[in-house]
Amino acid sequence: MTELCRCWSCKGQLEPAQQLRFLVETDNLDNPAYLSHIRALPSVKGRPIPVCKACQAQIEAAPRRPVVKLQPKPVAVSGLLGALGALSVGLLISGLFAPRG
Repeated sequence: MTELCRCWSCKGQLEPAQQLRFLVETDNLDNPAYLSHIRALPSVKGRPIPVCKACQAQIEAAPRRPVVKLQPKPVAVSGLLGALGALSVGLLISGLFAPRG
């Protein structure tokens, strides 16, 4: 008999059924249509992770946190701020070096 994998979460031994699920899902990563029908294990970045039944129940019970993507500043606003900064530096330098008289 082959050696069973360890659980990704608790590092305990996987049950044979969970090991079989992991092996089947890993072998079918190149067939997304089939994988969507058989997917039972949690995944990270599209790859299944080996977890025992107790850890899988805990993962599925915990609500997923939404991923917050920061919106980049529009290019026009960044360009405008850069132009205003350059103008203010130019005014400061011209004020320092202007002849007094």
